[in-house]
Amino acid sequence: MTLTGRIQNLRTLFQLTCLAIVLSCAMCMSQPPSRVDNASVRLEPHEGKSAFKIGDPVILDLVFTSRSPGAVVKTGDNPYRPVSDRVDVSPDGGWIRTHAIFRGQGTDGNALSNLSGNPIRVPILLNRTITFLKPGHYEVTVTTERLRNSSDIMTVTPLEDCEPCRKTNAVGIDISEMDDSEESVLVASLSRDLEDTAKPLENKPSPESKALAAQVEEELTQHPSVPDPEKLKALTRKMGELISDELSSIQKRADARHETAVRLACLEGDDAMRAKVHFIAAEDEFADPNIAIAWILVDGLANSRNKQLQLALLEDAWRNPNMLPTDPLQSSLRQARELTQKDWVTDDSILWAGTPEEHQAAKEEYQRELNEIIASLPQRSESNRAETIKYLKSLGFPNPFNQRPGP
Repeated sequence: MTLTGRIQNLRTLFQLTCLAIVLSCAMCMSQPPSRVDNASVRLEPHEGKSAFKIGDPVILDLVFTSRSPGAVVKTGDNPYRPVSDRVDVSPDGGWIRTHAIFRGQGTDGNALSNLSGNPIRVPILLNRTITFLKPGHYEVTVTTERLRNSSDIMTVTPLEDCEPCRKTNAVGIDISEMDDSEESVLVASLSRDLEDTAKPLENKPSPESKALAAQVEEELTQHPSVPDPEKLKALTRKMGELISDELSSIQKRADARHETAVRLACLEGDDAMRAKVHFIAAEDEFADPNIAIAWILVDGLANSRNKQLQLALLEDAWRNPNMLPTDPLQSSLRQARELTQKDWVTDDSILWAGTPEEHQAAKEEYQRELNEIIASLPQRSESNRAETIKYLKSLGFPNPFNQRPGP
């Protein structure tokens, strides 16, 4: 099993354990959400930074504190799920809201922390839902539902009347211009980093792992009936420490790659936009989660200034028989088309939840895009065609490759 596979297994086990704990208190779901006594949240600069350039990731910290037990903080910031924290900026003008917020989402057991003695800090990336267009001084507040009683963490939060929601204090930030040449240099550097980390790690044990395994085998061979328990215990402990270090190294690599993708997603110029399109289109549909960045970059499409060119590049990528179709690529195409008409995008999670007319329009557009892919199959290489058909079969949307044969 690969080390990345071990990470997924560990995460799955932990999530299942948390789910069992949550389900054991399922009765709390019938109770209305309530505000937490003696707990509060404030907004602070992240790492003391309050000055940014247009296109920088603008990060502020939600800081949660409590004087008594019973409070829980939802710390998750999954780039693949909609944002639930509402960012408000004053004065009006100089910025736009690009994404809606969605409260009442499912709770991730990995992202729950009990609030006791020490404050809990949760970084908030403002660029996920707003884009700064002009330099100036801005005051930012955040309304959050993250602070909850431990007894009602599974309660669905109303979209409009959010009883647990807290609005923070205002924090001032200063936004200045970024020079185009500065951005071009930065895009080139970020792109190199993403290219360098695009390949999965090798699926083979490290020299240290081989050496320890050899020592264990030697001990069992020399003493097949009564191996030295203390020696085996020490070797097992070393092996556990080595695996833990390797898993930590993989996670650090993944975190650094995702951070690089966020940095690119926030940039607004043409060079950055071309790089976003390139990496979205180049990523395999079934990419290793440790190197997958496409959805992070899809979030950054709204930051690009040249919306018409962005749409043209994504249309070319979608129709290119040398490229593979993916969910992020198709979603980015839809969002890019939408962004040429307005400042904000419709989240994929509610794309099909509008009026019957909107639902039908979305369905027809989706079908038209799939038909373009199906029509291009004869132009694709054998391996590309096989992967494309695999993608079409995996879709929930009806197409000739995922329909069961009739009786």
